[in-house]
Amino acid sequence: MRARPWSLRGRLTWLLAASALVAWAISSAWLYRSAVAEANRLFDAALIETAHAVLAVADREISKRERDGRKGHHSDDDNNGDRDIELPRIDHAHEEHMVYQVRRGDGAIVYRSPGAPMAPLGAPTAVGFAEVRDGDVSYRVFSLRAGPQGATIHVGQPMADRLRLSRDSALRLVLPGAVLLLVLVVGVGLVVRRVTQPVVRFSRSIDALEPDQAANVAYDELPRELAPVGLALERLLERVRAALRHERTLTADAAHELRTPLAALRAQAQVALRATDADERNAALRALMTGVDRATGLVSAVLTMARLDARGFDPASLAPTDLALVVEATARELAPIAKVRGVTLVCTAVPAVVRGDTEGLVILLRNLVDNAIRLARSRVEVTIEPESGSFALLVADDGPGVAPEMAQRVFDRFFRSQGSDHGAGLGLALVQRVAELHGATVTVARAALGGALFRVSFPAPGAV
Repeated sequence: MRARPWSLRGRLTWLLAASALVAWAISSAWLYRSAVAEANRLFDAALIETAHAVLAVADREISKRERDGRKGHHSDDDNNGDRDIELPRIDHAHEEHMVYQVRRGDGAIVYRSPGAPMAPLGAPTAVGFAEVRDGDVSYRVFSLRAGPQGATIHVGQPMADRLRLSRDSALRLVLPGAVLLLVLVVGVGLVVRRVTQPVVRFSRSIDALEPDQAANVAYDELPRELAPVGLALERLLERVRAALRHERTLTADAAHELRTPLAALRAQAQVALRATDADERNAALRALMTGVDRATGLVSAVLTMARLDARGFDPASLAPTDLALVVEATARELAPIAKVRGVTLVCTAVPAVVRGDTEGLVILLRNLVDNAIRLARSRVEVTIEPESGSFALLVADDGPGVAPEMAQRVFDRFFRSQGSDHGAGLGLALVQRVAELHGATVTVARAALGGALFRVSFPAPGAV
């Protein structure tokens, strides 16, 4: 079962959104903790400031009352000197979140702020910060003393209020980031959609192309990173078009060329059926076998050409191949045929390493040598010689040669010289196709033997 293809647009959107979410979560956690810590520092500073401000007034008031008591001045307030006095609550819009207790030098509580607990929020000699629990309420308490015999103040703040206020302030800082995150996710989706739109249009234009449409791929709108993909696709489509053209041409020409041998086969079969004696029948059957061999050769050549047309490789990626070995193998294969035809096959091979496909080089040389043997009068020579930092493969014969005006046409598919009834006309076309695949060139000229000289020049390794 084919896996569902992934979406570039969706993956970019989700990855960017996830990255933004992770960044927001980390920054929000850091900001939240920093805001809570800063709020706690501010609350502690408020406790300290309140303690200093209230203690200065309260210590002076307590000292005044004690001096008046020693002088014998008594008032209603003096009668309350030993009692815990809760100061009156003053109505105002701001809610108080701190309470305090003021104690005399002997430890007795003389003043309490509205809502302060009855029990002391600390020891008489306590100084600094502490956490005190009174019933179900926990307090963060700062204690300050006005000298060894002076008054002491405990300023406290309920931990619940403290935590709630610090969290509220931290959340007020974090929540705008959440809104910005949502805006960023939407923005990322829109930006990714806009950026990938050329890719979508490009894919639609490719999908709309017909197999035989000659229009080029328009990849100008693609981003710079995807332009090589568009160029490679255009080259691929060009190769596909070329393969289709070759296939259609080959199919049409093969159908035309097969028509004649098939008609001849039918005619010979009819002759064999109507034959009245054994000699006539045997002659018809021999002609039939000859026609079958010719049709078989044609089909084999057509299939080889189709396989080469569909094939493609980078010459630079091919393994080093010794041409001498290819020449020796071809000579062993075709020497019996040359002997039957009375042709001397001479091979002069020296070590010559080129980058090539062994199978393809064998097809190239076999067709050149076979063509030369069929046309030669008595001699065919195969040689290898150095050429421009590489090597050239030469096949010469002493046959009729190739006229200058036919030098290019002999490589056309299904082309046979006038008066020739041998082969399918694909041998030299196969030679040229193999040479093209190797980046080599094939030329034909007049040989010193008097016939045709075919030269296959292979590129130098640095030029492949």
